[in-house]
Amino acid sequence: MELTDIMSIERWKSIADQIHEKFGFNGTVFKKDNNVLVKSDGWANKVCPAIKSGESVSVCSSAQQRLFRIAREKKDSVVDECDAGFIKFLMPFYIGNEFAGMIGGCGCLAENTKIDAFYISKLLKKEDITDLLSSTKYITKDKLREVIQFVQGQAQTIVAL
Repeated sequence: MELTDIMSIERWKSIADQIHEKFGFNGTVFKKDNNVLVKSDGWANKVCPAIKSGESVSVCSSAQQRLFRIAREKKDSVVDECDAGFIKFLMPFYIGNEFAGMIGGCGCLAENTKIDAFYISKLLKKEDITDLLSSTKYITKDKLREVIQFVQGQAQTIVAL
């Protein structure tokens, strides 16, 4: 079963956009092969698009691959960081026992943490880093729980359709 068998791409896009608008994350819906189905229009910060636009995209893809595998095996939400230090969460989406994809977000920093500026400086031009880092949003543990509960609620609503 594919995600588009359950709902239209536009409705999945709405969920990704809500993750961004309500919580500030880069909202994304992933197909069961871990490829992006849809993502939010907005970015959580200026660092992520700079990283994703070049050779440094592995910062995102290595964390995505690892968390995708863990979430699918656990059949539960997972939260961790990418190599740059941004929070990333994924929630697997099942219809009955059949895995259909994932809903997630990334791009905010956990409260009282810092981005790995040294790591970022190896990927981006030094003169760009200060400006890019100024756009970074922080998220509390409570807000992180809230976004995961929101995504779980969306999944329950979809399954009930």
